[in-house]
Amino acid sequence: EETQIVMVDSVGIRSAEEMIDGCEACIPGAKIPFDWLLDRLTGNSGVDTEYILEAPAKCPKCGRDVKEKTLIEWIRPR
Repeated sequence: EETQIVMVDSVGIRSAEEMIDGCEACIPGAKIPFDWLLDRLTGNSGVDTEYILEAPAKCPKCGRDVKEKTLIEWIRPR
């Protein structure tokens, strides 16, 4: 299969940031790659999708950069 490249703009990044509880730097047990969260938000398949962020997302807990493969914990929608 062909890999789909998806550019995530600042609006998409901010939407994703709102769902981040913390990153691997501030939650050592974080297990979910940030691009998995992007898959959920965009409806794309992680198997054949690669993301390019316009700028790194920021962890709301510690302020560190969150890139495509950074491990996170997310806030599950209620």
